[in-house]
Amino acid sequence: MVLKELDPFYGRTQEEIAGRIAQDRMAYHLRRYFGKSEEIDVLNYLRVGSGAGVAHVDHLVLHPYGLLVIERENFTGRVQIKDDGQWLRLREGEATEMRSPITRAYLRALSLKAFLDKNVKQKGFFEGVELDILVAVPDTHAIQWPTTGPLAEVCNNEQVHERIVQRVAQCRRAASASGLLTPSERRRLAEFLRSLHRPLTKPAPPPPA
Repeated sequence: MVLKELDPFYGRTQEEIAGRIAQDRMAYHLRRYFGKSEEIDVLNYLRVGSGAGVAHVDHLVLHPYGLLVIERENFTGRVQIKDDGQWLRLREGEATEMRSPITRAYLRALSLKAFLDKNVKQKGFFEGVELDILVAVPDTHAIQWPTTGPLAEVCNNEQVHERIVQRVAQCRRAASASGLLTPSERRRLAEFLRSLHRPLTKPAPPPPA
């Protein structure tokens, strides 16, 4: 079930518009496959925090065994992932270093977990909850993988639902008991996150000439 839709869009630049189109497509993809699910819940675009710190997540999946953070990476052209985990953007024969979206996704997931650990009443609850990440890219065929082969954390946009279902099935097989997050607990968690969500505000209009 989708427990949070995207916020209104106030961007102006071509980059912002392209980013929003990618957001809309992923939100549609998740709604299509999990909109009526009783096991998997989705929150699209979260900015939660207390004080000056804000945890930002593109798309958050809640399931009986934990949380899964989806990070979108909208690169164009070809990308190389080296054996040491470094990502390079390949353009006209030149390689330019880019920040690893896997690292970014893990940092965002850990930031969200730290926020929850700090703010929920039941201290230590999230220590027993699975925390996973998934990086969705436009085309995995455009990636030159490391010598070890494709990375489990990376998939095409259209494969996201399959990876989510597979991950939940893996958690179920490995679990010794039913999931920690019941449907009612997932709803309460979603309500809590929505209550602290900090949407981006509409920019002020430019001053008159």
